Amino acid sequence: MTGAAGQDGMGGHEEGNNVKVLVTGAAGFLGGYVVEELLARGYTVVGLDNHSKYGQPARTLPAHERWTSVVGDAADKDLLYELAADCDHFIANAALIGGVRYMKDLAYDILATNNRLVSAAAEVGMRRHGEKLRKVTYVSSSMVYEGHPGTGFREGNELEVAPPSTAYGFQKLAVEYYAKAAWSQYGLRYTIVRPFNCVGAGERHAPHVSTSSDEQQRMVRGHVIPDFVERALRRENPFRVLGDGQQYRTFTYARDMARGIVLAMESEAAFNEDFNLSGRHGCTIAELARFVWDRVNPGEPISIQYEQAFPNDVRIRKPDTRKASEVLGFVADTPLDVMVDEVVAWVRETEFAAADQ
Repeated sequence: MTGAAGQDGMGGHEEGNNVKVLVTGAAGFLGGYVVEELLARGYTVVGLDNHSKYGQPARTLPAHERWTSVVGDAADKDLLYELAADCDHFIANAALIGGVRYMKDLAYDILATNNRLVSAAAEVGMRRHGEKLRKVTYVSSSMVYEGHPGTGFREGNELEVAPPSTAYGFQKLAVEYYAKAAWSQYGLRYTIVRPFNCVGAGERHAPHVSTSSDEQQRMVRGHVIPDFVERALRRENPFRVLGDGQQYRTFTYARDMARGIVLAMESEAAFNEDFNLSGRHGCTIAELARFVWDRVNPGEPISIQYEQAFPNDVRIRKPDTRKASEVLGFVADTPLDVMVDEVVAWVRETEFAAADQ
């Protein structure tokens, strides 16, 4: 695994089983990678998830003596308080999220549900912080920079531009205000991490069906790489791309992202700080479509059909990551082909195994 125990960061492997971490959203796509990273570094982990998105964990974690999985609602403050007992760290990762389609269809649910989740995390953290709990690490989002017009946006710029226009982006900015308010009033220390375009195995078809028949046809999955992979495996040609294809994204391997989150959790220099966590490799969406097609269907020509973009589609998402590098020692260099190949293998296994037999 990337970021083996004790390789970089502070305290995980050396402290071993004496350090206990509570992770909410532990059965989700990113949460599963975070749990694996924590276990590899020697932590004892308690994971909470209500399985609301997929019905079952996105990726099944093997049995482990330092791993406890609990099925329940991360907005349940009494349950959360009980699970946080004797915890040194709390990674508040639970959120209602599902890509750009969810942002449009479930705007109110995203706002209301995620506010309940973050308020529960902050309140339980405040009640437990006089005990062993050192801080809460909050998982925010790159969408806090939704209103930024250019590239290279860095920590602090989210306060200098217009607030996000989407309910999801606005709520993720609210997560950061919750963190700062809990520190200001109650002294609960925090770290904020902002993932950028995380890529890996684990995203399945969520049970949500778009309320618009037109929208149902636009994306088969919530995020662009697994969506492109599934449609490439189905040999969709012409290959549909939303917008003009010139939107730019950087992509981050999920194992790298999990390593960055754990580094941020561990570091004493990260107290009351925020970090952009992003890979170094990026491309336009049109380039991505061709790249994915070539990985799945090498040598076959592709014709791209450009369609109307989703509302509020961010044109350029290319952050400045120097702070994470300088403070945490975090650099994400996994190339795009490794990320895409892992998603291809995952989609083949979960969606195409029966058809291939």
